[in-house]
Amino acid sequence: MPRQTAAICGVAALVAFLALLAFGQPSAGLTLGIGIALGGVNGLLAARTHEMGGAFRFLSLARIGILSALALVAGVLLQPATAWVGLFGLAASQFLMSALAAREVLRR
Repeated sequence: MPRQTAAICGVAALVAFLALLAFGQPSAGLTLGIGIALGGVNGLLAARTHEMGGAFRFLSLARIGILSALALVAGVLLQPATAWVGLFGLAASQFLMSALAAREVLRR
């Protein structure tokens, strides 16, 4: 499932960028795409954390905090007025990952 999430997030990041580019907002599109892509990476990192065992909750909070900071920094560097869009992208990708996980659980 983490690879599927990362792949879907990669496609969604590209679509988001192209959509906002079409509306004349390339910086916001890139920021949103970065946030979505970071969310896809989070799924891969979460799977790795789970395999390692240990303090999964703490590491999850630290991981999402670091990814949120990266999304925000990318947004500030690209266009400070739309920096929040990267966090929205990250949140949207987490929703997607949760939906895919719920679908997988319901299949069983």
